[in-house]
Amino acid sequence: MSAGELQHLDYLNENELMEMDTFIHRIDSTEVIYQPRRKRAKLIGKYLMGDLLGEGSYGKVKEMLDSDTLCRRAVKILKKKKLRRIPNGEANVKK
Repeated sequence: MSAGELQHLDYLNENELMEMDTFIHRIDSTEVIYQPRRKRAKLIGKYLMGDLLGEGSYGKVKEMLDSDTLCRRAVKILKKKKLRRIPNGEANVKK
């Protein structure tokens, strides 16, 4: 909008404002429905990653589904960066 158009809006009469209100449909914020985005399935090897089961200070535990046998498994996902902070952390995980 240019400055001239903005000045024109200041001088609209009430009838013109009512006509503009029918053009702009106002709704209450409680009427808005928010839908979360659906995540795409993540396949790692033959395992399908599922929901988060738990979370600790060094990693997460997620549910995995074996696509061959349809058996559910729990997998602990650890971050190497956090393991390095623990004395013998990487060696303990390898055991």
